[in-house]
Amino acid sequence: MSSTSNHFTNVNEAFSRQSVIYDDYDVSNPTLTWMRQQVRKHALKYLRPNDKILELNSGTGLDAVFFAQKGFDVHCTDLSDGMIEQIKLKTAKLNLPGNITYQQCSYTELDKVKDKKFDFIFSNFGGLNCIPDLKEVTKFFPNLLNKNGRACLVILPPVCPWELIQIFRGKFTFAFRRFGKDGTLANVEGIKFQTYYFSTKDLMKALGKEFRLLKSKGLGIFTPSPQMEKIPKLFPDFTKVLNRIDETVSGIFPFNRIGDHIIVTSEYLGKSI
Repeated sequence: MSSTSNHFTNVNEAFSRQSVIYDDYDVSNPTLTWMRQQVRKHALKYLRPNDKILELNSGTGLDAVFFAQKGFDVHCTDLSDGMIEQIKLKTAKLNLPGNITYQQCSYTELDKVKDKKFDFIFSNFGGLNCIPDLKEVTKFFPNLLNKNGRACLVILPPVCPWELIQIFRGKFTFAFRRFGKDGTLANVEGIKFQTYYFSTKDLMKALGKEFRLLKSKGLGIFTPSPQMEKIPKLFPDFTKVLNRIDETVSGIFPFNRIGDHIIVTSEYLGKSI
């Protein structure tokens, strides 16, 4: 088995294990709940009526259900057996104004999404950070997007203030882990796999000249990272103040380039002649 195949096998296993607890953790984590609200609010600004959405690393379908409730059709893709099973169970119980379809495939195999065109490609919470070369994903976008279609991708950037300040606690490896060219080892449900970090510039370079940047926003700049969930639970009022500061400055340079995550939204101008 090649190292790439082994990597994606580990990713599949890790998120399949996580799939059964994913929704409960999402609801119980105040920062994660706030972040998801901010991402959805942002995405709705760039979605147009009747847009068809292709979601990458769709997880258990939390965002797909939200968009379908708004009347959008969503085609979900995910590598994980467990996540796809959760989407099946979830959509079977719901009567939604928008339609949800699903397909198990990696975002490095988007050529398997046959005979479909979309207006919006969406990827939330760093799913794209599981691959060292974003071009292995973005190369499919021109064949999947209609002209003037948009891509809203939420990725983990190299600069995360809440991780950097761990220097003062003597956690130097953790503080600088995002800066390594070869990424860092993530541990999800006891399964380890490599994770990589990308800037807005990295992502736009991978998309190429056929795309133009519409907006970049920081997510979790002053607000503690989701892993630091004790802080908002112990200091909810203070955390709400930090949330409001984030919401005010997240689209302003340099805050639009840093954070626990960044939201990068671009528009497809059409294939170059």
